Amino acid sequence: MKRIDFPVKPHILKYLVVHLKLQRIEGQELVLEDYVLSRTGRFGFALTQLLRKPAKSARHEASVEDCTARLGVNLRNFSAPYYDLTQGKLSAYAVFQFNDFVDDFFRAELFWWVQKAVALRSTIKDAIYSFMAFYDIREEDIAYETLRKDVQRNADLPKRKKNQPKGKNFSVNMSQKTGGLSRKTGGLSRKMGVLSHKDTFAAVREELMKLPLPLFETQFFYAGA
Repeated sequence: MKRIDFPVKPHILKYLVVHLKLQRIEGQELVLEDYVLSRTGRFGFALTQLLRKPAKSARHEASVEDCTARLGVNLRNFSAPYYDLTQGKLSAYAVFQFNDFVDDFFRAELFWWVQKAVALRSTIKDAIYSFMAFYDIREEDIAYETLRKDVQRNADLPKRKKNQPKGKNFSVNMSQKTGGLSRKTGGLSRKMGVLSHKDTFAAVREELMKLPLPLFETQFFYAGA
């Protein structure tokens, strides 16, 4: 079977397990399945772009040593050229960019989650821990203190004062649908021949970041709504 083990950070793996629906129950145990690579979702679309043969200049010097977890990726729906390009040739650029891209959605969801919880009079601490519990994220995956500092700096929370105007929530356009990505595929693909590998992925990333937060795609969220 054509497959690769793609390096990801531990909290990124747990986040993707939920959104890519990679767990199934087998007897008394939860079994983690490989992700069958597809262009139909935001994460799969981004990964397919990064697995293309990169230009020689498409490198990233950032360390990827903290990408200690592995996302199993099944390439059965792709032709031999994709497979040939990934056999032991995963670049630091591809690993960094995919982790960074997914982490942007992870942080945006975290900020939205905390904003909503604080508006209901929850503490920031309880809100962050409930978010970690939702994704089964533990201290060894990413520290609570790391998330707390990020929330304090970037979540745009309202100050706790009486009659204080509410802070702006993370913008979410619920009228958009993930399925809309397939309609954009043609427009993005037309850029491949004229842009560098870096510029191509930058354009793809910009379009994908316009989609609603992935949190709303989970069955758990809808069941509790």
